[in-house]
Amino acid sequence: MVTQKTSLSSPATDPLRNFKFQVILTPLNATGAGGGGTSITLGFMTVQGLAANIDSIPYREGNMNTVTQQMPGQTSFNPITLSHGVICGQTGGPLEVNMLQQIFTVNQGSGTQAPGMNFRYKADIQVLDHPVTTQDAPVKAWFIVHNAWTTAFAWGDLDAGANQTLVAQLSMVHEGFDVSYAAGVGTSAASAPDTLQ
Repeated sequence: MVTQKTSLSSPATDPLRNFKFQVILTPLNATGAGGGGTSITLGFMTVQGLAANIDSIPYREGNMNTVTQQMPGQTSFNPITLSHGVICGQTGGPLEVNMLQQIFTVNQGSGTQAPGMNFRYKADIQVLDHPVTTQDAPVKAWFIVHNAWTTAFAWGDLDAGANQTLVAQLSMVHEGFDVSYAAGVGTSAASAPDTLQ
């Protein structure tokens, strides 16, 4: 007689796939709240750098000389790096160029935005269900990145001997993120609490 082992995998025990995701960038208005402009939904090749680091403050006293006391200090967040293939004919122009011109407005007053406009974004990074292929696929993990703005741009090397696509890359610093996961199979993650709005 064949018996089923309880250790067999199932959809409930499958880890999330990391290759199906979308990024929604929403410009912030002057007060820092969302909705300052039209959201842009994009498919990127890679999203890297979702990490937080908490500094430790070591402290010692004369009567506690066997160990060094460790206390939590400031928290820093790694820049996130977004990569995508360069596509001609994008509505509104290339994203990375538009963001660069927004920063020029802040730095030297010669960009495309009015002085005083907020150059920051709220970034929603949504990991989608697999293998659902519809536009409204359930969101299985949802990261909300607060006050992101672009600090670095790079384009891939041009090489006549290569067999590759031209890739653009932008790095964004931010002030933290919230994350929520779906409760289980067949459900979607709720929007993470947006504490800055």
